[in-house]
Amino acid sequence: MIPLNEFVETVIGEGPHSGIPCVLIRIAGCNLACDWCDTSDNKFIKERVPPAMLADRVADTGRDMVLITGGEPLLCAATIELMKELIEREIKILLESNGSIPLDRVPKEVVKSVDVKTPSSGHAGSFLQSNLDFITREDSVKFVIANRQDFDWSVGQIEKHNLLNRTTVIFSPVWDRLESKALAEWILETGSPIRLSMQLHKIIGIK
Repeated sequence: MIPLNEFVETVIGEGPHSGIPCVLIRIAGCNLACDWCDTSDNKFIKERVPPAMLADRVADTGRDMVLITGGEPLLCAATIELMKELIEREIKILLESNGSIPLDRVPKEVVKSVDVKTPSSGHAGSFLQSNLDFITREDSVKFVIANRQDFDWSVGQIEKHNLLNRTTVIFSPVWDRLESKALAEWILETGSPIRLSMQLHKIIGIK
């Protein structure tokens, strides 16, 4: 069963697919408690739904893309089955993961957005290095930046793991803590193709 926190038609709020209409499935529960978490209500379970039934519900909307997020969706063993059911229905899947759970069982058809937690989150070091083996150029790695310390630390991680040659790298400012203009200027100073991502859903005021 899927512990469903939220099911809504919306537009993707951040990352390489920002602005694309989708069905958002938020799965309840998280193994981390980031200092600046903006989904602190993720433990609430609205209902428990079998994976096949939830996939049918997505198909009934007529949308061809679904964003599976949390919390941390991979904490739920049934999430893998849900993704398989959606693939059978030819629905494109984006998965958001906090990087602390193994990605080895995620179907290859799924496009992944994987966080590397920065020092300000309180969980720097939670990213599993083994997950680098399962991140492709179709995927993305995201660093959420609250201050210059986070930024410099993140640039160091990018260089250490050669991330820009592995996948798309995204920096996103913590809402209400770091101005996007400042982050953009820091990115430009590096001369690297790091992408700036804004939280579009917050800017336009939707889920």
